[in-house]
Amino acid sequence: MKSLSAVLSLTAISLATAGCDVTQHEPLEQLAASEAQGQAAARVHHWNIDASAELVIAFDESAGQAPEGIAVDKTGNIFVSIAPLGQLWKIAPGSDTPEVFGTISGIDPSAGDLGMLGLATDAQGNVYAGVQSSNAAANGVWVFDRKSGAATRIEGSENVALANDLAFDKRGNLYITDSILGAIWRLPKRGTLAPWLTGDENLAGTGVLGLGVPVGANGIEFRQGTLYVANTEKGLVVTVPVGHDGEPGTSSILAAFPEVEVQPGVFLPSAADGLALDVLGNVYVAQINLSTIVKVTPDGDVGVVFS
Repeated sequence: MKSLSAVLSLTAISLATAGCDVTQHEPLEQLAASEAQGQAAARVHHWNIDASAELVIAFDESAGQAPEGIAVDKTGNIFVSIAPLGQLWKIAPGSDTPEVFGTISGIDPSAGDLGMLGLATDAQGNVYAGVQSSNAAANGVWVFDRKSGAATRIEGSENVALANDLAFDKRGNLYITDSILGAIWRLPKRGTLAPWLTGDENLAGTGVLGLGVPVGANGIEFRQGTLYVANTEKGLVVTVPVGHDGEPGTSSILAAFPEVEVQPGVFLPSAADGLALDVLGNVYVAQINLSTIVKVTPDGDVGVVFS
């Protein structure tokens, strides 16, 4: 869930980190307090990184074109979810013209529906999308056929309260964050969808954003036997090991972000939303209340990459 300006852009960010100069800032009192409570305190840095944004596609929010999720398949196709319209757009390699690849009907933003949210692609190129809607026929996780764009809902996914983001592991198992329940669901490559990790305080929301529901576990990625999960309202990046038996291990906090003073004396979480990983294990997190992308190293150091 993102706060969007009148005209939105999908950007590609290039990073050149060779020879970067790192300067450590003074520790933040809030982070020190979090560490004293057993949480991993984020060490805040400014990285000397050549980060540039290139406009790829411009969206018209006045026409309901509010982009939310993004995924790229192995052939370079970019897929973007247009949340309130329930549309999945496809941008072919080398093109700057999106086409509607698939649609989920029955989404009603006036009823508070968020619409189509996070995306993921499987090894075959099929696209998976989380959809939140008060319409029982639309809510859940949908699979779009890689060739036709025809959509099929995953059985049992209508029970996911808020399917916000999705990630596959190397074995083809799918993990889905449920922001309202503060939970992760799992769809085995050969099996049925079921809650996988529930009741974990590191994934639970607080309701502090005032949206009427808690917004906890959000962005999710998998790397080398570990799930990385953003907690929006607590401002955390959480790691969850996946055991060889497929069961979750004990979660831990990789980074905790300080709150943002939006007006004198009023603080809100930085609102960690989507995240992505690079081959070195660095985590890139979109902080939507700051319109900022930060980098979290495997050691938990935090630096601003783009703002």
